[in-house]
Amino acid sequence: MSHNQGLDQAAGLRRMLGPGTIRMISFVSAVSPAQKNQLLQNLAAALVKVGSEVHLLDASQSPEGISSCAAAPAPVFLCDINTTQKLVSQEQNQGIYMSKLSREPIKQMTDQPKDLENLSAALRELSPTSGFCLIDTQMDNDNPFMLSEVAAGDVVVLATNTIDSIKSAYLQIKELHTQLGRRSYQLLVINASPDQAAKIQQNMSQAANLFLAVPLISLGCIPSDEHLSRAVQLGRSVIEAFPMAAASIAFREIATRLADKPMSINAPSSKPDNHFAKMEA
Repeated sequence: MSHNQGLDQAAGLRRMLGPGTIRMISFVSAVSPAQKNQLLQNLAAALVKVGSEVHLLDASQSPEGISSCAAAPAPVFLCDINTTQKLVSQEQNQGIYMSKLSREPIKQMTDQPKDLENLSAALRELSPTSGFCLIDTQMDNDNPFMLSEVAAGDVVVLATNTIDSIKSAYLQIKELHTQLGRRSYQLLVINASPDQAAKIQQNMSQAANLFLAVPLISLGCIPSDEHLSRAVQLGRSVIEAFPMAAASIAFREIATRLADKPMSINAPSSKPDNHFAKMEA
């Protein structure tokens, strides 16, 4: 059996099992907006390839959020569902939907419980009703974790192999820990070799465990690959344009892991590097 045949059969099995509940995954980014958007689009395409439907939800309150990549017409706002009676999402590509969360920051709605309740209700009506909702989150602009549906989901922190990005990722984990309490987070490293990503994962895991008592789970890495930019020029996902590229293989592996397997915590094996200790000083 070829690898593609195996994926097709797995996708068919998931469809036969019928609808379940949508899995919320928030992405907190310590990479550039362009890198973050590219990752979300390619991961969505990879999840579709392994048999899942995907909703891309822009909760960033940023002009460079994932909704800036939407095909016309622009995505609808979930906060409008009760007043416009429109669909809460629009299909961008086959199996991929998109919407924006709110016109105003969630953190400014603490005295508007009805509006928060309406947003929660809209989240529960997302298309698809099963599969994945990948949430573009920018902590500097807003706090969508005020919504219980978002807070109860998974959180993935994006980082590259630069010291500034690693430090920013760690500080965002620290902020999330302050808001959400002790829970696990997932780390996805981009533009790094597997060895580099493993080292970053090890050091950040040890720092998070030592200073915050927070488990940090590895989601893997996306290597630096020229096929990513070439796919953008073609207006396609990398797994569609260049299915055998290193980045395509990495995206398929992560998508399969998300769809089929639970996350596991990497066990620390050595002391964290000194620059992580300096973050806490």
